[in-house]
Amino acid sequence: MLFYAAIEYILRDRMQTIVTTEGEAKIEVPDPSLFRTKSGDYAPSLTEVFYNPVMEFCRDISVSAAQVIADKLKDVMACDPLAGVGVRAIRYSKEVRGVSRVLANDRSPKAYELMKRNISMNGVSDKVEPLSLDANVLLRQNKGRFQLLDIDPYGSPAPFLDAACSALARRGMLALTATDTGPLSGTHPRACLRRYGSKPLKTEYCHELGIRILIAFAQRVAGKYEVGLSPLLAHATMHYFRIYLEARGGPARADEMLAGQGYLSHCFACGDRILTTGPVPHPPEKCDCGGGFSHAGPLWLGSLMDRGFLEQVTSDLNARNFKSGYKELMLLNRCHEESQGPPTFYDLNELSRLAGVQSPKISEAVSALRDAGYFASRTHFSDNGVRTDASNGAVKEILRQMT
Repeated sequence: MLFYAAIEYILRDRMQTIVTTEGEAKIEVPDPSLFRTKSGDYAPSLTEVFYNPVMEFCRDISVSAAQVIADKLKDVMACDPLAGVGVRAIRYSKEVRGVSRVLANDRSPKAYELMKRNISMNGVSDKVEPLSLDANVLLRQNKGRFQLLDIDPYGSPAPFLDAACSALARRGMLALTATDTGPLSGTHPRACLRRYGSKPLKTEYCHELGIRILIAFAQRVAGKYEVGLSPLLAHATMHYFRIYLEARGGPARADEMLAGQGYLSHCFACGDRILTTGPVPHPPEKCDCGGGFSHAGPLWLGSLMDRGFLEQVTSDLNARNFKSGYKELMLLNRCHEESQGPPTFYDLNELSRLAGVQSPKISEAVSALRDAGYFASRTHFSDNGVRTDASNGAVKEILRQMT
């Protein structure tokens, strides 16, 4: 009787799984058919071990981004401290040339056991080391060790940033995912202030502001360790923000990044916006139209994309055979198009309303701005957004001339 009771316990304790393929990895994951909402959608947050197949899009781009860094640094030690089933760590080990070792960690005992099976099934036991520690404990134990550090939590990366920056090598890349887009984008401003020390603003370009707040927060934390974090690529996709930051050690580099932070002032009456930088910034209170400014910040006011890095990532991804490669390339090409533009963009419908005209086609508006000598591009943040260095008044005048 004891024997049969033991067998019954093992079967009850063992989660039901399936094997799926992602990139070059075969991964055993919780059976998604068992974790669905009333509407029938798969809910990864309900699973015993976290795995979100929707994030394959993000992981594909991460592989190409990691390859660019590995080509530059030659020998890379990577860490995924919130690994779940271990898919990201396994893909780094199998698909990125130059990654010599990966630490894959999850404090969940069930995740740890599943991760070990996945590492064995993929034949990467010599490169990927599974661990089951608190993520911050693991990072604190590996000060300055990782050239590639990927923080991909369910929710906010803020609780892991300090330990992550302590574990980051003096040259390398920090990748961050944030799914708490509501606070960062102004829906829950108090939560944003608590987590990131910044005030958000609910504008038509609020997702861009959210990413800039996230970058600035990471830079301030890294500055404590005399490490500068420079944005290489940032995008807002579906339910999450994703940023890639190049790490370079030295107080001068850290100071340079901090000097690129400031505040954004937005006038909801006319749509104008003003950027303010400096050690003690003094944002304006009154707009020229007579309306009052609302403020967001501190946030990063520099470029979100490094054009050269983007070109290398695009080239690498184009050479791979990812299932969603076409959509991933569309995103990267749009990011490249807007990479040399200024902070913020205009929503064409909103600005046309403020200008008192009918909204034109976005392609026509971009062409008209370029013909007038301005930088102009579409933006991946919005299907109806135009990024341009033309002033608010100049864009309105061009819109009026188009009617």
